[in-house]
Amino acid sequence: MPPKMFISFIDARVSTGFPSPANDYLEKSIDLNEEFIKHPLSTFIFTTEGDSMKDAFIPPRSCLLIDRSLIPKTGDIVLAVLNGEFTVKYYEKRESSCRLVPANKKYKAVEITQEMEMQVWGVVIKIITDPKDLKYVCPC
Repeated sequence: MPPKMFISFIDARVSTGFPSPANDYLEKSIDLNEEFIKHPLSTFIFTTEGDSMKDAFIPPRSCLLIDRSLIPKTGDIVLAVLNGEFTVKYYEKRESSCRLVPANKKYKAVEITQEMEMQVWGVVIKIITDPKDLKYVCPC
């Protein structure tokens, strides 16, 4: 079990729209392991590269918390092993087919065929991204 790591937590919602009046808040400490990791023995961190998931707010150098104990559902972001290579994509399961779908229009979805080897290694449960890696141009 990883050691507990406490960080200050402000129990207030922060507006991303128009500013709201300051709220009274309670400051407490939370353990990031307890807050984000429900299955410690099956949770791993991977670092990403490439831009196929940029529209899911996963730029290169993001850290992904992956839980191997979860069963993937359509719409989940998964870490899959496709023909021996790791890849991160949306998981789409239909009655008779399965696809791995990128979050970048310049890439095509991968239809999984019988000739391919594909295994879902785990489900992405959290995305940790440096805001500087997001390609948004400030209108300032």
